Amino acid sequence: MSEGLIIVESPAKAKTLKRFLGDRFDVLASMGHVRDLPGKQMGVDVEAGFKPHYEVVESRRKTINELRSAVKKDGSGVILASDPDREGEAIAWHLSEVLNLRSPKRIEFHEITSEAVRKALESPREIDMRLVNAQQARRVVDRLVGFRLSPFLWAKVQKGIGAGRVSSVALRLVVDREEEIRKFVPVESWTIDAELSKLADERRFLARLNRPRNVAGSADAEPKIEVKTQAEADVILHALEGATYRVLGVDKKRRTKSSNPPYITSTLQQDASSRLRFRPSNTMRIAQQLYEGVEISDGSTGLITYMRTDSTRISDEADTRVKAWIKEKQGEKYVGAARVVKASPGAQDAHEAIRPTDVTRTPESIRQYLSADQFKLYDLIWRRFVSSRMAPAVYDQTQVEIEGGEYIFRANGSVLAFDGFYKVWPREENGETDLPELSNGEDLDYHGIKPEQHFSQPPPRYSEATLIRELEQRGIGRPSTYAPIVQTITKDHGYVEIKERRLHPTPIGEAVNTIMVDHFKSISDDGYTATLEKRLDEVEKGSEEWVPVVSDFYGPLQQMLTAAEEATPADTDEVCPLCNEGHLVRKASRYGPFMGCSRYPKCKFRRALTPEGEAPQPKLLEEMCPTCGKPLQLRTGRYGEFIGCSGYPDCKYIKRDAAQSEAKPTGEKCPQCEEGQLVERTGRYGPFVACSRYPECKYRANIGKDGKPGQGPKLLDEPCPICGKPLVERRGRYGMFKSCSDYPACPGPKGVKKEAS
Repeated sequence: MSEGLIIVESPAKAKTLKRFLGDRFDVLASMGHVRDLPGKQMGVDVEAGFKPHYEVVESRRKTINELRSAVKKDGSGVILASDPDREGEAIAWHLSEVLNLRSPKRIEFHEITSEAVRKALESPREIDMRLVNAQQARRVVDRLVGFRLSPFLWAKVQKGIGAGRVSSVALRLVVDREEEIRKFVPVESWTIDAELSKLADERRFLARLNRPRNVAGSADAEPKIEVKTQAEADVILHALEGATYRVLGVDKKRRTKSSNPPYITSTLQQDASSRLRFRPSNTMRIAQQLYEGVEISDGSTGLITYMRTDSTRISDEADTRVKAWIKEKQGEKYVGAARVVKASPGAQDAHEAIRPTDVTRTPESIRQYLSADQFKLYDLIWRRFVSSRMAPAVYDQTQVEIEGGEYIFRANGSVLAFDGFYKVWPREENGETDLPELSNGEDLDYHGIKPEQHFSQPPPRYSEATLIRELEQRGIGRPSTYAPIVQTITKDHGYVEIKERRLHPTPIGEAVNTIMVDHFKSISDDGYTATLEKRLDEVEKGSEEWVPVVSDFYGPLQQMLTAAEEATPADTDEVCPLCNEGHLVRKASRYGPFMGCSRYPKCKFRRALTPEGEAPQPKLLEEMCPTCGKPLQLRTGRYGEFIGCSGYPDCKYIKRDAAQSEAKPTGEKCPQCEEGQLVERTGRYGPFVACSRYPECKYRANIGKDGKPGQGPKLLDEPCPICGKPLVERRGRYGMFKSCSDYPACPGPKGVKKEAS
């Protein structure tokens, strides 16, 4: 007899729990959220204290019906076991509401193991409305931002785009970095290395110019040399001609390097990006699979602890087990202590770090059961966890100062004396090389001098990993939001594109950022966003109510929106000169402000504006329009500069250049009308031949790369059923078809396809 029903989010998690619980409980999955705000409406009643109006997710109706059938009539005996965070608590609450549960039990566990599940079932609790309200506050604030700002951005930039509270900050970081790169001015510098060796020794090493020799003998009396130009480098090289080199001093030190702590969400995403080339969303998807359970020899098994965490701590039990494994497999000298790490801003320390649920389950021992990506990520997590409890690596580091003429050179080298945690973690190269054994006063052989020019580099563009690190350091977002933030600005909105694994703002992204910074600076300010995150944390702790938090955010948002609309009126009274139907609207783009037609995209009229909002004055020419007599002007269009009539749109004259206007006779007769002669012209798409009787005869054939005209319309022996003139065979967007050679004067036979041969 079943003791009750446990509801989790996913079938994989349900399968893993069922293996532990057997027939004691029925285990079903809700497939994630079952209720949410409506998709096409704001769904928040501002006047009623920001009351959210939830709707059942359409794709979950069948699941809800199945759950209702499984729930007892009185709703007792139901246990909600969604993930242990705000989102999971909200899912549990929504399930309780939809299924009309009375006092449902809530359990949580940070790893899906039999012991963790047993302990959770022994200590159930009620749904924590503090966590639910924190999630509701975030959801409502984000919905208010989206539904209030999106129409404004549609009017000013482009229809269909949107703005997000946290994604706006991320976009600003990317755009600001791009501006830094554009404004960066490289600074020249030089390094000078001497190639040396012990006397009669084949092994060579490099020593770098450090400072002028101090006659007084104090090593710190003279500053380090900064060689900024080639002229300065040439002076030093000239002074070093014929110099001899001698060791002045050898300093040996023992240095240790400790391992990194176990992964938290952000560091896992960063390392998976740099080491495995996984996108953050892909990392979290695979980590979710490893957490919920993978089918191995023992059945469906959760391999890692919960992957949304900001804490590096691990339980005493896990610490004891990993140290025992290290002692057994690697030796007692490899056992170390945990490294003390400063927590990131806003860290809540609610869950353990990300670690394997069983340290003895090595990556290689279960490789056959994992996909390639699952193995890579599990291997990374396992090695990071084990190495975090291993002894530091030990280096013997040597620094040698060498006299050369009137200058002092310096050489550094290091040797790994004890590998420590590098026994399981890949060793990073430190850029230093081994040095031969040197002693004070020893003369050295000189093998040449190597001057090298350098230029300072601009700050690198963000990668997905470094953007997440920056957001974390600024206290923006939380473990569950890092991957969605990156997903929003790249894939969902298209504000940022990824080129060679670096983030580049798109023109539309820069335009949106300009508007956000100009009119909604608070929302795009990292300090303001970080403050809101802290207040949401206070809601979770129960020290603050969620409605005042939303209200304090919404008031300034409305004020900013009103000010922005007054500063940038939408429509003007000027009628669009192209379609004569729409009105001109002031908009923004990467290339600055412009006036566009309100009927866009049906009408694509566009007029550039100066930063002050005025239309740039066209450059009038002394030449007059041959059609209407008004002055010609230099204008800019989608294909570059051109000369047109200043009377546009009443007069649409455009002056063609000599290559376009001059028709060169070819001496051939037109194959279509047999009256005109073929002439060679140049158009927008390159050179072509056409009939000299144009527009009476519209024969045309493009000239290929070989300089020869292609085939024009092929004359057929079949007469047109309307006018009697020959039909021709043409190529259209849907393939070959027949039409009258007198088109467009004669439309026949429209729609008659060429018969299949």
